[in-house]
Amino acid sequence: MKKDLSTDYETYKEIMTDLLRPIEGKGLDIDTLRRLYESKLVYLENLRIKCFLEINGERTGYFTVEDYQLILKAVQETNSHLRTVMLGAITHHLARKAAS
Repeated sequence: MKKDLSTDYETYKEIMTDLLRPIEGKGLDIDTLRRLYESKLVYLENLRIKCFLEINGERTGYFTVEDYQLILKAVQETNSHLRTVMLGAITHHLARKAAS
C-alpha cells in the first residue's frame, strides 16, 4: 500500500517553522544531541528528495519551489548547529584532558 503524499506534506506544514530552529538540548548529553541532529538531517534529506521529485515530476503535487528552498535552508542550518555541537564537544573534551 502506497503512503499518501498529502500526509507527508501535512506533517511538513505543521513543523516547517521548527525545521530552521536548533534542537533544544537542555538536559541532553552531547552524544544524544548529535544523534538527534543526525536524525533530523536524515528526515530533511528524505523530505528534500520527495519535494524535488514532486516539483520536477509530471504530476502536480503539494510541494512548491519555496518549500524546497526552505528545506535546503533547514539542511544548511541543521548542519551548522551540528557542527557547533561537535566543536563544543571537542573543546570540552580537550579542556578536561588538559586539566587532568
